[in-house]
Amino acid sequence: MKVISMYLPQFHRTKENDEWWGEGFTEWTTVKSAEKFHQSQYQPRVPLNCNYYSLLEKSTMIWQADLMKQYGVDGQCFYHYWFKDGRQILEKPAQNLLQWKEIDIPFCFCWANESWARTWSRIGDKNPWANIFEREERNGSGILLEQKYGEEEQWKRHFEYLLPFFKDERYIKIENRPVFLIYKSSIIPCLNEMLDKWKRWAVDGGFAGIYVIGANSNQKVEKCLDAVLYHEPQRTMSIMNYRKPDRADILTLDYNEVWDELLSFCSDSEKAVYGGFVGYDDTPRRGKEGIIIENAEPDKFKIYLAELMAKNAANSKEFVFLNAWNEWGEGMYLEPDEKYGYGYLEAVKYAKEHYSAYVSKYKRDSVGKDETLKREMEFWKAKCAQYESYWKILDTWLYLKEENILLKKYLLKRNINSIAIYGMGILGKHLLKELEFSEIEVSYAIDRKAEALHMGVKMYSPEDEFPMVDAIVVTATYAFFDIQKQLKKRGYKNIVSLEEVIMESIK
Repeated sequence: MKVISMYLPQFHRTKENDEWWGEGFTEWTTVKSAEKFHQSQYQPRVPLNCNYYSLLEKSTMIWQADLMKQYGVDGQCFYHYWFKDGRQILEKPAQNLLQWKEIDIPFCFCWANESWARTWSRIGDKNPWANIFEREERNGSGILLEQKYGEEEQWKRHFEYLLPFFKDERYIKIENRPVFLIYKSSIIPCLNEMLDKWKRWAVDGGFAGIYVIGANSNQKVEKCLDAVLYHEPQRTMSIMNYRKPDRADILTLDYNEVWDELLSFCSDSEKAVYGGFVGYDDTPRRGKEGIIIENAEPDKFKIYLAELMAKNAANSKEFVFLNAWNEWGEGMYLEPDEKYGYGYLEAVKYAKEHYSAYVSKYKRDSVGKDETLKREMEFWKAKCAQYESYWKILDTWLYLKEENILLKKYLLKRNINSIAIYGMGILGKHLLKELEFSEIEVSYAIDRKAEALHMGVKMYSPEDEFPMVDAIVVTATYAFFDIQKQLKKRGYKNIVSLEEVIMESIK
C-alpha cells in the first residue's frame, strides 16, 4: 500500500500573489499571522527550527525527498494550476523538479480546476484562497484567474505541457498509465471528450493511456474516470456541518468523530478510493469563516491511517491519498513542527507496518444483500446527481442574468443560428423562453413525452427522425454523454450540453 500526500506549491513568491494579497505573500504569510480563536486551539503553527522554506530552493526539495524516504511517504501529488488559454501559476516547483533529476521524489499531478476569485465574486466553483487578506474594494467580476476548458486545440496544448512530466521516470504510473487527479471533475462540461483525446494522445506517446482519478465527482462523470477519490476531510466536514445548523461560532469538530465518520462511509462504487487527512484548521486563511478539527495528535493519526490503508486494500486499491504534506494554512501537514516534531511522519511509518492487521475488518460482505434496497439506493443516488447538476447550472445561469449576459452570445460566436432543445423539463423551458425573441431559431424540441407537451414549438420523440440543425442543445445534462453517443450514431454532429453553454458564457 502506497501513501501519496497532497503537495501545495504556494511556498514561493509570485507577482500575482504580490498584486492580489500583498507584497511578499506566500502560504507562510497566512501561517505566521494566524490568530487563536479558542484557548485550546493550536495556533499559530511553527515549522521545526522555524524552517519557513522556499520551494524554489533546491535544498528544500532535497530535504523533503530525504524525509519521504526515511518515513515511508511514497509520492507527492502536486497541485497543478492550468486556466483559460493555458495561463499558469505556482508551476515553478514542479518544473524545477523536472530538471533536478537526481532528487528522488515520485510525483503526480492534481489539476485544481477552479477559477480563482475574490471572496465576494458571485461565480460558483471558485477558490477564494485567502479570505482574511481580502481587499475592501469590489471592482469588476472579482475573477482573478478564469477557468475555461476550450476545445481540442486547448486540450492538446495542456496535454503537451504535461507530457514531459508523464515521461519522467519518477512520475507515478499504474500499468504504464500516468496517474492524473482532477480536483472537481464534475464541473468540466467537456470532460468525456477531453479525456478521450488525452488517452489517445497518451497512447501515441508510448503509454497505455492515462489513469484519471476524479475527486468531487458525481455519477454523471464517473463513467469516464478510472477511479473516484473521496477527498477528506472536506467530504466528511460537509456532512457534519449540516448537523450543526444553528452554530454562531466557528465550526469546531472533534478529530475522533470526523475519523469515525470517515471510516464508516462506504461507497457503492467499485472505483472508490478513500482519502484521509492529518489534521485541519483553516482559520489562518478563512478567519472566523474557518473550520477547526480539534484534538488531533500523532498517536491517534497513526491508528486511523492504518485503518484507512486497510480499507483501501480491502477495496483492491494500491494507494491512499493523504491531505497533506504541507498545507500549513489549513493545518494539514506531515512536515515536522515545533509541537510534535516528526510525530506525524513517524505515524505514517507505523501505519505502513501495521495496516494489514485491519484489512479483514473492511472486507466487503456481499452475501445476502437486499437487491430491492440496492436498486432503491441506486435510484436515489442518480436522482441526487441529477438535482446537484441542475442546482449548479441554475446558480450560474442566474449569475449570467444578473450580469446581463445572454446565452445567445455563446451560440452566435460559434455560428449556431438554429438549434433543437433536447429535454423540455425545467431547464428546457427556461432555455426556450430566453431564446424566444433572439436571433437564435429554436427549430424544434425533443422529449420522451413529446405527444403530451404543448410548448409552442414542434416536438419530436427521441426515437423519431428529426431535421438537421446547427446544434442540438441537451438540457438533460446528467445524461449528456449517453445522449450524445446515441445521437452521434444517428449522424447528428454538433451536440452540446446546456451546462457547457452556460459555463462558457461567463465573462
